[in-house]
Amino acid sequence: MLTRLFPDILFSQSVLSEPDDDRYSFLFRNVLAKAETELLPEEVIEKIKQTERAVGRSPRDKYLGRVIIDIDLIRYNDEILRPEDFQREYVQQLLSTFDTSAD
Repeated sequence: MLTRLFPDILFSQSVLSEPDDDRYSFLFRNVLAKAETELLPEEVIEKIKQTERAVGRSPRDKYLGRVIIDIDLIRYNDEILRPEDFQREYVQQLLSTFDTSAD
């Protein structure tokens, strides 16, 4: 679905991480993606939220401790939109897997 929205999207490998919240008793599979777009950040966020809903995420899922899918826009161009997420160990690890010569 994301490939249809962002045809040049690149995905990192995946890594597992422990949850930071006691509501979750399972590991999370994390993947980073990067793509170029003419969309504004707000438009990108709306598109990824639509994608989450299409896959089956509901507004109550977080409250119930269910994570079907969670897509966040962490960085847009050089602006870090979610600093706490950007600093997470797995994000930094996965960022290093992207070919920096493609930037």
